[in-house]
Amino acid sequence: MCAQIVVGFDDSGPARDALALAELLAGDTTEIVLVCAYRAGSLSARVTPPEYGASGRDDAEARLAVAAERLHGRTGVRFVTRAARSAAAALHEVAEEADAELVVVGSSHRGALRRILPGTTAAQVLSAAPCAVAVAPIGFSENRPGRIQSVGAGFDGGPESAGALQRAARLAVEQRAVLRAFAVVEPVERTFGWAGDWIYPEYVADAVATMREELAAARGALHEAPRRVTEEVLEGDPATELVRVSEQVDVLVLGSRGYGPVGRLVVGSVAARVATAAACPLVLCPRAGE
Repeated sequence: MCAQIVVGFDDSGPARDALALAELLAGDTTEIVLVCAYRAGSLSARVTPPEYGASGRDDAEARLAVAAERLHGRTGVRFVTRAARSAAAALHEVAEEADAELVVVGSSHRGALRRILPGTTAAQVLSAAPCAVAVAPIGFSENRPGRIQSVGAGFDGGPESAGALQRAARLAVEQRAVLRAFAVVEPVERTFGWAGDWIYPEYVADAVATMREELAAARGALHEAPRRVTEEVLEGDPATELVRVSEQVDVLVLGSRGYGPVGRLVVGSVAARVATAAACPLVLCPRAGE
C-alpha cells in the first residue's frame, strides 16, 4: 500500500480527474498530499514584488480549499502550496521530500473523453519522475468506478515489466481485484524465403510458448498473490494491443523501458504510445535498481 500519494491540483478538469483517481488508489492509511504550484514571480524579473508571491500563494490556497471540499472530510490529507518554475517541478520536489510511491496527474482536456492524452504538465511529470506516475483519463472524475475490480499488467519478459507485475499484484490484493497479466508477442518480418509458409507459424508458436513460460515464472515469483490471476499472450503490435487491453481493465500497470537513472521514470516508446490513447488509468513504473 502506498504510504503517500502526491496529487497535482489546480481545480481544473484534469486535476479533478487526478484527485478522483488518487482517492480510488489510496488505502485507508495512505496519506494524500495535494500540491498546488504557483509562480513566485516573473522568471525574467530581477526583483520580485512581495505582493506578487503572496497573490500566487493565496490563489493556490483557494484552489486547495476547493479540493478539500471535494474530499468530503477525508482524513490523512495534506495540502501543500509550492512556488516553482512549473507544476511538474513542484510535484517532483514534493514527491522526493515525501518519499512518495506515486504521483497522480490528469490528462489534457483536448483529448477524447475517457482516453488519456498527457498535456504539458503530465508529460513533464512523466519525464524523470522520482517514483511511479498514474495518469487519469479525461472525464474520470465523472465516470469513476465504485471500486477497482480488475488490474491489468503488461509483461514483456524484462525486469521492468516484472516490477510492474509485482506492483499490479499488490494493487490487486489491496483492492481485492482480479489481476490480469498480458504479454504481447510482436510479429517479425517473414524472411524465411521459400520455406516461410511453414517455418513462420512454427517460429511464432515457439515465441508464444516461450513468453507463456516467462509469464508463468514471473507469476510464481509474485510477493503477494491476488485472489485470482489470469494470463494471456497476445500477438501483434505491443502498444496497439495494450491500448485494446486498457478497455478491459480498471487500471493498467506498465514498466518503463527507458534507460534513464535508476529510480527515475523515463518513458519508453511502447509506454509512451499507450499513454496517448489508454482508455483506463495508467500507472507507469520507473526502472528499479538491481
